[in-house]
Amino acid sequence: MNPQQENIRIDETYYKELFYSLYPRLVGYSLNFVKDDFAAEEVVENVMLLLWENRVKFEKVNDIKSYLYKMVKNESLSYIKNKQKSVELDHHLSEEDTVDFDFAILEEEVYATLLEALHSLPLKCKEVFELSCLEGMKYKDIAEQLNISVNTVKSQRARAIELLKEKLINHPELLFILLFI
Repeated sequence: MNPQQENIRIDETYYKELFYSLYPRLVGYSLNFVKDDFAAEEVVENVMLLLWENRVKFEKVNDIKSYLYKMVKNESLSYIKNKQKSVELDHHLSEEDTVDFDFAILEEEVYATLLEALHSLPLKCKEVFELSCLEGMKYKDIAEQLNISVNTVKSQRARAIELLKEKLINHPELLFILLFI
């Protein structure tokens, strides 16, 4: 599955594949905000239901995965806002809650910076990097899927990593991640 293809038709098969591959990660992401397992699952289920009900509209979205993360964040924050309305006015967030929330924002910023760097890669580099590093495919399988040689896969992957290092020079936390890829 490549969630960044243009004009993907969201049929039942694609939706199920998207749901099962992203659901646990989206729930974990929502949990950073809502701090409640049941609420996080409810937020993600509502987002996925919204995707299915409006699938024709979402077929125009170029990066459905990023869009879903953004929707989950917005729904999670909306859940928190609605929940806070029912809590007494003198209730304040503890310092620990503030630190956790700040960490979630930092995590989102790091993710957005990484996505921006990935989108700046040449198309073949980006495809190879995503299949190899993000989806964990083997070089041989990538070569077959993209109809290129294994050596081309290796060189495109290496080129992508070098270009990402250049783009992320001011983000040592992301450079650190690239060391382990």
